[in-house]
Formats: sequence, C-alpha cells, structure tokens
Amino acid sequence: MSCRVLVLYWSKGGNTRKVAETIHKTVQLHGISSEIIEIKAGLEIDAFSYELIFVGAPVYFNLAPPPVMKFLQGLRSRAANLAAAPEKPGHFAVIFCTYGGGHTGIGEAIPLLKYMGQAFEHEGIRVVEEWPVVGDFPGINDPHYNTAGRLGDITGRPNVGDLRIVAGQVSGLLRRLQYKLGIEEQLRMKSDIYKTDH
Repeated sequence: MSCRVLVLYWSKGGNTRKVAETIHKTVQLHGISSEIIEIKAGLEIDAFSYELIFVGAPVYFNLAPPPVMKFLQGLRSRAANLAAAPEKPGHFAVIFCTYGGGHTGIGEAIPLLKYMGQAFEHEGIRVVEEWPVVGDFPGINDPHYNTAGRLGDITGRPNVGDLRIVAGQVSGLLRRLQYKLGIEEQLRMKSDIYKTDH
C-alpha cells in the first residue's frame, strides 16, 4: 500500500510555514512520500485523494484567514449528498494552526481548529488530531501583543523547541496510524528517527 501525504498551509508572517515545513520534513524523514502546497487563490487539488492530510493556517479573529476559508468552502463537494458523512476508510486529517493567544490564550485557536476540521469531517475524512502552535505576531507595531498577553512573552515563536514538539507529534501520529496507512515497513526502516536533529 502506498501512502500519500499532503501538507496544505497558508502563512502571512511565516509562522505557519515553519510548522508546515517541519511536518513535511518529518514525514519524509520517516521514508514516506509527502507533498507540501501553499494555499493560494485558484488552487485546485483533489485533497481527498491523499491518505493523510495536514492543513494549517494562522488564527485571524478566531478563524482562518479569508483565503483559507474560501479554499475550504470549495472543498465541500459531496457532503450535501451524503447523510451522516460516512467515513472514507484509510483517510485521515490533522488540523494545525499558529496563534498568539494574547487575549484569551488557547481559546483563540479552538474555533479555527474545529471549523477547519468540519470541512474534512463532512467529506468523511476523520480528523485525528488538532495541533495549536504558539506563534508571535511578526512585524506588529505594538510589541505588547508579543510580550504582555495571556501566554507571556511569545517573541520568536514558534521556536526550535516548539518545532521539535511538532516533529514529535508527527512521528507519534505516524506510529499510531501505521497499520491503517500501511506504513509499517517505512517506520521499521527509520527507527532511529529520534536521533535526527530537526
């Protein structure tokens, strides 16, 4: 069985791009084929043909930015015709986001994760994980957003430690889904993955 992995993301300041690239590289380090694509206007892709899809965006007013919202709305192709949204066997999604959390902490990320996940759940793609990743506000005029919010000083995040956690989450997810995705052999061949510096 060949497992196809897709990492889709949109990033304005670069934080979500860092997370997406970490996910992509970690999947590849496990010997699994992965494509990484930035969401842009007019993007046409059969996202549901991949066995494992990672989709990420920064939080904008508790939801995804307009380009991502438009893209997700375009994905909803068959949901209206399928009562109970039956699961598509062997297909899974992970939703991730970057957020500053200055006002209400992680509560700012949860609506985005749930909303984006519904685009996949409605298509029968089970969302198996949701990953909120702290990210600063790059290029913001008021530095207090990065230093005085609920999460404390988030300057420079996601940092190496944050990205190491993301890489660990990817590795753990691949081990969790190895039999459902048919990737046992690739994982056995790359058993020393944790010695690799991300």
